[in-house]
Amino acid sequence: MAALRRCEELGYNYKLVRGLAAVLEDRCIFQTKTFVDPAEARRAVFEEAGGRVIATEQERRRVLTAAAFRLGVSAVDLDASLYSDLWDEQVLAGFEAPHPQELLREYNFALALALLAQARRIELTYRGMDESLERLGEELGGRRAHSRGVSKLTVERRPSSRAGQRAVALEALLSRLILNEAWRLTAEVAHTSRAGKVYLLELSRKSEGGLVTPSDLKRRMTEARARAEPRGRSLGEVVLVDELASKLGVTEAEAKKRLKRSGRRYVDLGDVLVVPEKLRELEEAMAAAPDMRLSTVQGVLRRLGCRRPLPVLEALGYAVEWTGDRGRSTVYRLRRRRTTP
Repeated sequence: MAALRRCEELGYNYKLVRGLAAVLEDRCIFQTKTFVDPAEARRAVFEEAGGRVIATEQERRRVLTAAAFRLGVSAVDLDASLYSDLWDEQVLAGFEAPHPQELLREYNFALALALLAQARRIELTYRGMDESLERLGEELGGRRAHSRGVSKLTVERRPSSRAGQRAVALEALLSRLILNEAWRLTAEVAHTSRAGKVYLLELSRKSEGGLVTPSDLKRRMTEARARAEPRGRSLGEVVLVDELASKLGVTEAEAKKRLKRSGRRYVDLGDVLVVPEKLRELEEAMAAAPDMRLSTVQGVLRRLGCRRPLPVLEALGYAVEWTGDRGRSTVYRLRRRRTTP
């Protein structure tokens, strides 16, 4: 962020700098650096502080030390974990540096989406038929027509309180459109500060197509296909509901409904859904784990396809007794898993 601020000081247009910065941020991998679960850390500290008045830094340190002793971590590690689940406390774990041309394409793609969000009417034309694109258009209330090998999809803007979901749908729509061999987009864009003023946006594969293609198009299209029509096989054997809801741009309840419509049978463990065969495999693997250290158990679950082992552990009825060495924390059976039919 400091480097980006210096770019503004060099005389570059600050809007351009911040727009490119937003694209770069999408390529960053942020992680939570914690030694104990933040919610558990806060609970322990607040319970310890509940019966006294904390007015000095020394008294605060005493509370942290007492709570840390109960949790088996140092006071410094406990203090660092208290609010580590907040976005502002995330740490940069990785960054995929783009080629300048890739960055330009991503930036132009983001600009196109920003304009489409203000469009009162969007018209897409493309060669042949594209069921995935048409499903996405229908989700936005679009109308479709076919004539002489050319398809036309028209989307009118409708009043809605779900601006976030519409933005996600527009991104999926544009991502799918630019996969076609021949496509054209026209949009009537209303100027936000000039009442009644409308501009015409035109894009096509022949002219600007190569300059609005995001560098991670394959990933975007995988998500677009899942969002348009989630299929049981494409969703995997272990599904985290919050992750799926975020990918689809819907609520967790709606994500579960779509899973039920996918035609694949899942065992509902609350926040995690697992196909019966995989559930038996997970339970057998946990029972046969060589030891119950967290690092060992996480390795077992990851080898079975669980990218985020902790939510799966909790869904299976296990808990973690955290220690100062996170990897050596102990996993133990808290209860029998509860399933929802």
